[in-house]
Amino acid sequence: MTDRTRPIKDIFWILALCGLVAGIFRMWFGLGATTNLTDAMPWGLWKVLNMVAGVALSTSGFTVGFLVYVLRLERFRPLMKPAILIAFLGYGCSMTALLFDIGLPHRFWHPILMWNEHSFLFEVFWCVLLYFTITFIEMLPNIFERLRAERLVRLLHAGTFGVVIVGISLSSLHHSSLGSLFLVTPLRLHALWYSSWLPWFFVLSAMGGGIMMIVLVRILYARWYDPEPVFGTQLEPGVPGPADLLSLPGVSRGYTSRDMPMLAGLASIGAGIMSCYAVLKVVDLVRLGSWNALLAGTWESWLYSAELILTAILPIILVAIPRTRRSPVGLGAAALSGAFGLALNRLDVGIFGYFRDAHTVYFPSLAEWALGIGVIAAAGLVFFFIVENTAVFDNNWRQRYLSRGVFHATFDRWSHVWFAVLMSGVHRVTLLAVFVLPLAWVFLYPAYHNEKPITVVQASVGMDNMRANLRIDGDRQGVLAEFAHAEHQQRLGGDSSCAACHHVSLPGDRSTPCSRCHSDMIFATKIFDHSFHTVAVAEKEHLAGLYPANHSCALCHGDGLPKTASTVKTCYECHRDDMWLVGRPDSAVSLMNAPSFRDAMHGTCITCHTREKERVGRPQLDECATCHRSLTARRLATASHAQDDNALGAVAFGERPVGASDSGSSH
Repeated sequence: MTDRTRPIKDIFWILALCGLVAGIFRMWFGLGATTNLTDAMPWGLWKVLNMVAGVALSTSGFTVGFLVYVLRLERFRPLMKPAILIAFLGYGCSMTALLFDIGLPHRFWHPILMWNEHSFLFEVFWCVLLYFTITFIEMLPNIFERLRAERLVRLLHAGTFGVVIVGISLSSLHHSSLGSLFLVTPLRLHALWYSSWLPWFFVLSAMGGGIMMIVLVRILYARWYDPEPVFGTQLEPGVPGPADLLSLPGVSRGYTSRDMPMLAGLASIGAGIMSCYAVLKVVDLVRLGSWNALLAGTWESWLYSAELILTAILPIILVAIPRTRRSPVGLGAAALSGAFGLALNRLDVGIFGYFRDAHTVYFPSLAEWALGIGVIAAAGLVFFFIVENTAVFDNNWRQRYLSRGVFHATFDRWSHVWFAVLMSGVHRVTLLAVFVLPLAWVFLYPAYHNEKPITVVQASVGMDNMRANLRIDGDRQGVLAEFAHAEHQQRLGGDSSCAACHHVSLPGDRSTPCSRCHSDMIFATKIFDHSFHTVAVAEKEHLAGLYPANHSCALCHGDGLPKTASTVKTCYECHRDDMWLVGRPDSAVSLMNAPSFRDAMHGTCITCHTREKERVGRPQLDECATCHRSLTARRLATASHAQDDNALGAVAFGERPVGASDSGSSH
């Protein structure tokens, strides 16, 4: 009998092997070297596609369980085991990807012992972990049946109802929690996707999309393993088929043909849930007044429309038409559309909806693609193994198992040698690994695709000709602050206030930019040049000879004293007149090293804002969004973006916004 799954398995093995190499590199080199994640876009492909979308597509376990065990719709019971398998693989795939995504994978066990009950992520972690455990327990009867452990099977079946009810509760809880998780980003997520109804949207779409997913998987299973009743495929002549093996114990005919009404009914329920989801989405647009954003013609509006069409409208239409509802191809198209639309929705909410606010476009690295798709491919291989060795869909796995020995290759002829190699699964995988692993190692190695992270601070950019307003974005990563320099200066007392921020300047300079000394974004910078000083002091004092023969050391360290930092005179004893502003030296400032640019900015701005917030009556003055425009209030309608972008937030003491037409777009 022709093995229709062989090409798919080969592709899955190639992808899984590439994912294995990418996973090794991620663990060895870290997230920074292997991903394109930034501070502006810290959630990427693994967390959103593999985890958030993955668990959404795996909800068939609790939706079918609810239909069978709570609503007592027994006609859907044949799909109970496949639904549990999809849930088990989907949640396992999500947890595996999440293990690679977190910054410190070796601390994956911390939420188990270190509880933070105020965090949505804490609830999501426990719900996902417990539900994965539940699906594993629900999978055990299939395994024990394969091992002929009848007593254990009966024991597990006795507690099935309670296990299913717990699983339904956990799954519904964590899907609503995932939606609630994005409620903490009202200042960043695009108006088309942000809503206080996100928890409801996540639960409903997961239920409908999960049902569509199990319908799609059941149709694909029939196409791969039992195509005759549905697709009209004939067996190869002379190859043992179902009719020849019906006498074997435990073997029965495929039931796809009589299950088409069941699949159509289940798809109708999924389409009904999706129709409720679509209606709520439309009502939400009206409620929030976001129609302008939908009709603005931006790429977000087109993406939102495509998502809604794929998730709800197209499946509803295909299921509503009797001809397509009764056709495996038509029903499969509806199920594929619903599942793909659900995944797109999670990508929109978790990634695409943040592009405009972040001022950057995140595109996953090659290693991210390899690992993300590789985890899915590995789950697909596990799926094939389980359905071919246990009675998940039907008992025909025994027939397929027995038919494996129909062909026995010999080594008498050259053609038989190669045929035998290609027929053996172990040999095929080994042959694939020989070619795939070296190529994956070369193309995925981080050194070939990633440069050293930029930490050198870039100077502030003037937003107008007079540089009255500055855009401070030291590492050009998009988490910028727009600073009303002239207004700060005027409010704090004119020219005499410069020393409040520019506490020290380079010799002969006034108001040296911060980036000249704080020149590294992350690390402290050594700003004292000892070699330069030995030459400069010798020239100033007209000392002959080269250091140390010119005795310049004694001018700073003193005669007979150790030449250490503790014995040197303070810098302002020599530079009182040419470094500090308005004759106010700050002896507490160390001029040996300058703190990192990030620490210097935060230390200066936040300290002052914290001190002044009560006086000016702005309790939110020391919050991040006061300075960082990427964190300020979002626009509810795209049509109002241009007007809003001309009012770029309140300045430090913030009674009024910066009024400058050159402020630029800063959603």
